[in-house]
Amino acid sequence: MTEQEFSRQVWRMYDQITTADGVKGKVLQVAFNTKSVRAYISGSPEWVKCELIESHTTGKGADGDDSAIIEELHNKVLSQAERIGKLEEERRLLQEKISRNYLGELLRAVNVMQQGLQERKHKIQQVENGLAAISAVIDKMNNSEE
Repeated sequence: MTEQEFSRQVWRMYDQITTADGVKGKVLQVAFNTKSVRAYISGSPEWVKCELIESHTTGKGADGDDSAIIEELHNKVLSQAERIGKLEEERRLLQEKISRNYLGELLRAVNVMQQGLQERKHKIQQVENGLAAISAVIDKMNNSEE
């Protein structure tokens, strides 16, 4: 790792490094003035110069380079923006549902039912009047035969 690459890295405790020999270690301290890292390697802490560091990863295994971290954060922001957009759309749809006039619709339904009942009553009244007229005619026929 060059000095410039060393400076671009985001160093934290417990990050992992791999030396040029392929030995892995955990970062304990960073000295930017001497461009070296104090790492726990092979059971004891020791200082490792930046030229001897082959790779650097975060404690979670991600790339330790600042541009990679920025790109990862950018991707997170984009995914969160997409999620926010979906949630805003869902909120808008829910507000539309709430703003509908359900009371007006219920009133219309009651009025339609009331009109239907009035029509039925009228038809039943007509049938009863027809039956009454038939009964009256039958009674007259019976009275005239006698």
